[in-house]
Amino acid sequence: MHNTSAADDLRESWESVFRQGLLTFWTFVVLDEAAGDVGAIRARVEKVTDGAYRPSEQVLYRQLRRHTDVGLVERHQEQSPHGPARNIFSLSKLGRSVLESFAYRNIRAFSDPVVQAIIERGAK
Repeated sequence: MHNTSAADDLRESWESVFRQGLLTFWTFVVLDEAAGDVGAIRARVEKVTDGAYRPSEQVLYRQLRRHTDVGLVERHQEQSPHGPARNIFSLSKLGRSVLESFAYRNIRAFSDPVVQAIIERGAK
């Protein structure tokens, strides 16, 4: 019999590292659907991950700036009737290519029946 508390602690530690690594993936997934400001991107990431990812706007903004600097994300300003201009982010052509390649090489494996069986066992 295993110690549930120890197993939970180990899972939470692993999840923390896993989530940090996949935040870019989820951000690119929502940008692949539509451009948006940081608040809209944050809300869509939370929705598409069923609440598993709730990044702060500050974390997202830093991430988006890094990806803008290397050409994966594009930014433009849009006037707002209620205040300063908003930064609108979108996935660049290069970013879309990187997302598609990454998903094919790394995410596709999650559809394997062996992995799906583990996922279903975990849902019980």
